[in-house]
Amino acid sequence: MDSQRGWGVVAAAFLGMFLSMGVLVAYSFGVLAPAMAEDLGFSPAQIPSIFLVFSLSCVVGGPVWGALTDRFGARPITMISSMLMAILFCTLTILPSNAASVYAAFVAIGLLSSGTLPASYATVVVGWFDKRRGLALGVTMMGIGAGAAVVPPLSAFLLAHFGWRSTYVFYGLVIALVCVPILMVFLKPNPSVALERGPSKELPRLEVVRSATQVPTTWVLVFFAFLMGVVLIGTVISFVPMLQAQGMTRTQAAGYQSILGIALIAGRFIIGGLIDRFFAPRVMMAVLCITIVGFVSLYYANSPAAYALSAAGVGLAVGAEIDFLGFLVSRYYPKAAFATLFAVLFAIHTLGAGFGASLVAWLTSVFGSYQPAFLVLSALTGLLALSTLLLPRYEQR
Repeated sequence: MDSQRGWGVVAAAFLGMFLSMGVLVAYSFGVLAPAMAEDLGFSPAQIPSIFLVFSLSCVVGGPVWGALTDRFGARPITMISSMLMAILFCTLTILPSNAASVYAAFVAIGLLSSGTLPASYATVVVGWFDKRRGLALGVTMMGIGAGAAVVPPLSAFLLAHFGWRSTYVFYGLVIALVCVPILMVFLKPNPSVALERGPSKELPRLEVVRSATQVPTTWVLVFFAFLMGVVLIGTVISFVPMLQAQGMTRTQAAGYQSILGIALIAGRFIIGGLIDRFFAPRVMMAVLCITIVGFVSLYYANSPAAYALSAAGVGLAVGAEIDFLGFLVSRYYPKAAFATLFAVLFAIHTLGAGFGASLVAWLTSVFGSYQPAFLVLSALTGLLALSTLLLPRYEQR
């Protein structure tokens, strides 16, 4: 089923992931949110709660967009949701100076932009590949890694020269003028798979989802997705403030987050290829062991090399997590409900991310430093690694 034409689709999906809500909000938030708080007059302590509210809105919006993707296909869904995100980013220029407006804006972004999350792009990529599915998903999700490398320093530059409002307008214009036209032309479904999907034909999605809830494997994946969000994305959101607490400037800290993004890119490509050849849960276990080393390094970090090692350890796991989940969904469950089930898991992952940022903030406020948080994150990563032992062998689909 693998086709050379599918790599053009992967390239379009890569760009879509680079300019997705998950990148442009999550990886710019640590850089832009403090300036937003200062400008709009709300407390810096409210920043984690704003991201939590945003995460909760993604939990609601993600599965809805996923079900729409299973029903109508990825191209119209990603285009519509991308345009809505572009409009919402541009409207931040008129955001009034109160915290309630900020909460409402990020709720709207979470609800209406969730169609740009990995499930929508992964469902069309999966249709083009079988033997090299893990690699194709990994390359697609490398768009997130590229965004993680580029967006933090770019956001810091734009913030310093133009302000946070103009930064969001810039991202909105790039989405509308570059991303959406490319998706329209190149994000095409595999014709043989497209025949199985359409608004005129009912697909047994509800039956598949209902059956999935009765399988222990599903609950292991739910646990894994949530805790991965807590540990990894919670760390990414807090990474710049963590390093600033060590005495770095915002620009220096954003530079180390770029190292995290580079490791994320490497993780997408290398691990995506490995899960095509080896049992994916064992590959993920090995990656998480490296991540534990990264957290321990961050605990003891007192040199540029140690900070770089910690960024690489976290980035490698972040690079593996989403294509790992997408790959397992494509192997454990029927394709008819792929986007729905993947979107549900990603929504749970996003929910964990919101709690992760709040957990790190709470631990820091209680103990007065980030050091206890690093130990807790190390322990939770060990629990994640052990949970992969509960995942069964899968059939090729």
